[in-house]
Amino acid sequence: MLKKKFILILNILFFFLSYSNSQANNKIEIVKNLNSVETLKFDFAQKAFDKKEIGICYLKRPHFLKCLYEDKNQKELIINKRILVIYHKRYNKIYRYPLSKSYFIQILNREKFSEVIMKGEMQINDDFSEIEYLDENKGQIIFYFNKKNYDLVGWKLIDINNNITVFEMSNQSKNIEIKKTFFSIPEGNQ
Repeated sequence: MLKKKFILILNILFFFLSYSNSQANNKIEIVKNLNSVETLKFDFAQKAFDKKEIGICYLKRPHFLKCLYEDKNQKELIINKRILVIYHKRYNKIYRYPLSKSYFIQILNREKFSEVIMKGEMQINDDFSEIEYLDENKGQIIFYFNKKNYDLVGWKLIDINNNITVFEMSNQSKNIEIKKTFFSIPEGNQ
């Protein structure tokens, strides 16, 4: 009887150790894939506050992001180093936001993103791998990765006010040429 319990406990420990090792390997593959990306162009769909928006984004590591929204205001989200602005081209209006209160600092910086991935809680399902991370000053974020090629395919953010934003990525093109001047912040009314 004692021998059967011992074997059962060993089997359970082996299962948990192999599952934990598998998750660590997946995280390492995700980080390797993310670190191989210098630039990225992708289509996006964003849902927040019961409103769905679509467009295209361009990312250049370590400090640049520009998303062009397909809307009547010709909205652009631009990150140029430590500055985050929302620019409404139609009205020539610029709204500045603190970058420090968003996860973009982590997403754009290789080392910080790798750290978030390695510290996050991982779950693997049939369609994708997800990594959940919590920062008490920013909220909870769940990153979604393609299970086969480890590409980031989106995220779900639940901010500190419990607002939910879902961001989905598709049609990715990696390591294309994008000049830094593309990320210049326009001179608009503030």
